Amino acid sequence: MKYKHSCVIDANFIYKTLVLVLLVQADQGQGEEQEWKVQNYTLADGEQLIDTTTPIMRPHAGAAGFVSPKWDSDTSAWIEAATEEEIEAWEAEHPDPNAKTLEELRADKETEISDACNTAIVAGMDVETSQGTEHFALQETDQINLTTALSAVETGAAGYPYHADGQLCRMFTAKEITAISAASISHKLYHTTLCNHLLTWVRRAETAEELGSITYSADNLPDDLAANMTQVLAAATAINA
Repeated sequence: MKYKHSCVIDANFIYKTLVLVLLVQADQGQGEEQEWKVQNYTLADGEQLIDTTTPIMRPHAGAAGFVSPKWDSDTSAWIEAATEEEIEAWEAEHPDPNAKTLEELRADKETEISDACNTAIVAGMDVETSQGTEHFALQETDQINLTTALSAVETGAAGYPYHADGQLCRMFTAKEITAISAASISHKLYHTTLCNHLLTWVRRAETAEELGSITYSADNLPDDLAANMTQVLAAATAINA
């Protein structure tokens, strides 16, 4: 008995399935007349058979989570892709059961921004000293030590022992201690202000896509938040000048 496998496509030429087709005696035929008959499948209205190999990708597979192989009669080949609209429609009908809610994503983003702010602060800043450009970290103990040093020079000390990152402790002049303290205040002010504005954006974001676009940077702040941050930092600079 002769047989073959054929692909079923619908009225829109979308791949549906692969079927077995047998060459059998025609129902109304006389003598040796035969016909191809689909086995264990009934073609729906608009569906048809095409004699070709199956598409490489099966429906609803692939990295994007959606592939709808479509037969192109002009090229006699499968188009194994999907439009953005088709993908969105399929995803709407097949939600990810493990997907986080918007509020869960918001909480994650708040933690991400807060952690990034803390990391940036403790990383410290560069300051020009008598030894050139030196870097000073601002771990909690560093901040306490710097506050102690500043208090000493503000009460009349000519200098105070301190050290830059990775350097041997030395006597810093009162001017150097004051400069390091001022730089640390500006550094912390910038990052706490940036963090505050980013968290405000996070809390008002309306979609997962918007939340995903928020990173620890002032570059992409919405116009109103960017303007307010600039105003706050300018006012703070004027006070400390």
